[in-house]
Amino acid sequence: MKTTIKTIAFAALSLTLALSVTDAQAQVTASSYSNGGTASATASGRGNTRLNASAYATNGGTAIANMNGSGRNGGFASGNSRAYSNGGVAISNGQSHANGWGSRSHVNSAANAYYGYAQSNGTAIANGNWSNAQANSRADAFFNSSRTNARAIDNRPIYSNYPVYQQPMTYQNW
Repeated sequence: MKTTIKTIAFAALSLTLALSVTDAQAQVTASSYSNGGTASATASGRGNTRLNASAYATNGGTAIANMNGSGRNGGFASGNSRAYSNGGVAISNGQSHANGWGSRSHVNSAANAYYGYAQSNGTAIANGNWSNAQANSRADAFFNSSRTNARAIDNRPIYSNYPVYQQPMTYQNW
């Protein structure tokens, strides 16, 4: 009886460990700070990622920073999303995705609002062999509104379905 319980416990532990190790290379951080405002930061990643989201709000402002990414099948996704608000609304969204061996994707998104509205969206997608997509987006608002979007897509390999023929070389006119 004790052996059966130990075997079941070991199997459950092994399964849990195997499922959690699949995303062991994901480095994801999210931080928020509020001094009289509302700050929210979320970050999520799968596979080989390095993602960061940070939000800072003061004087009744609202700061929201979101960052997500996926670096699977040998790809690497990285990115930063930052939102700062002083009495206004600042929203920063970043997405970074890379697929395939050697593909890299990086995005920086920043929104700063001083008694205004600022929204920044950044997306970088890299698919294929040694692709490298980068996107930078920044929105600054000073008593008004500002909105910006940046998108970089790098899908490298394009293979033709048609064969390439080369004419034979002749040396008649030498």
